[in-house]
Amino acid sequence: MAILGNKGEWSEIYALLKLLSEGQVHAGDVDMNKLDLFYPILSIIRNESYKYEYFPHKENSIVLINEDGRKYASISMSRFAEASEVLLTSIKEQKKSSFELPDTEVFMKEIGCTKLKAPSTDKADIHIVIHDLRTGMTPDLGFSIKSQLGSASTLLNAGTTTNITYRITGTQLTDKEIEDLNTIPSHLPRMQALFSKGCTLEYFDIDHPTFKNNLLFLDTCMPDFIATCLLVDSQSNSTSSIIDCVEAVAKLNPFKFKGNNIGAFYAHKMKVLLLDVALGMTPAKEWLGRYDANGGYLVVRRDGEIVCYHFYNRNDVEDYLYNNTRFERASRKRYNFGKIYRGEDRLLYIKLNLQIRFKK
Repeated sequence: MAILGNKGEWSEIYALLKLLSEGQVHAGDVDMNKLDLFYPILSIIRNESYKYEYFPHKENSIVLINEDGRKYASISMSRFAEASEVLLTSIKEQKKSSFELPDTEVFMKEIGCTKLKAPSTDKADIHIVIHDLRTGMTPDLGFSIKSQLGSASTLLNAGTTTNITYRITGTQLTDKEIEDLNTIPSHLPRMQALFSKGCTLEYFDIDHPTFKNNLLFLDTCMPDFIATCLLVDSQSNSTSSIIDCVEAVAKLNPFKFKGNNIGAFYAHKMKVLLLDVALGMTPAKEWLGRYDANGGYLVVRRDGEIVCYHFYNRNDVEDYLYNNTRFERASRKRYNFGKIYRGEDRLLYIKLNLQIRFKK
């Protein structure tokens, strides 16, 4: 059966071929430019029906080893380079959301590769044994792959698990006013109409208990902080940019921080959330601080170059996430948020939803 995938999924195969053709990966700065720092690749491991390790060999060939430790094949690095270039061109040319690439699939079979992507339960898309030239260590690290070749990737997926409830205060609304507000189709106009009536929103609760506990695990202020960020993102002048939103929250300083750098205080909170989500935390599963993608991030740029954000350089990973993400508004109907309603206590409430996506 032919392999079908979108640009992001085919980008995982592209990353495999590209990295093996070069035998190293460069670190990236906050703007995804290559730095002089690079990591030699000792092997790349993919878990398929068999476990294969791809060893860049000193004779410019890749030796494939199966799970029994036996040599499966030996293929020149130049063939990986050619295959990666063909694949990159094919991905860029595609107009469909999902497509087959027969030429690439032939080469995939030759190297024992039968799947486009890692299981959805695994934050790590690829495992790489690198040689860290600064420490001399050769760890086996899991990396998450993000591609700019297709649609912007989601960092934190929306769901009813990421709904946050607010109490509406300031002005009493009639049933007719509530009905009229709820008929406004777009989020920002609806929120603006609500605010224009003199209403304010007060954080009430994180709907899903596991997600609330996960946020508390990161920081006891995190639920209130994220609720404030979503509220700021619901203002008429919102850009949805994470960094812009946090800077706006810092100006409000809801936690009355009295240090010299208020902006850094709030930016740090957001970076803690983004990093833990990027490397393993999900809303509905209890978070214990164990990173799945313990190596960090690999980013496939629009030009096909790949840059690495190694977890050893934690500040670089955090800065990349902080500067390259935005809030996204999911489907209100699907996730049951954005509608004004009366609670059992007859007070008014509204739910907002948290979803975070990479900038395009």
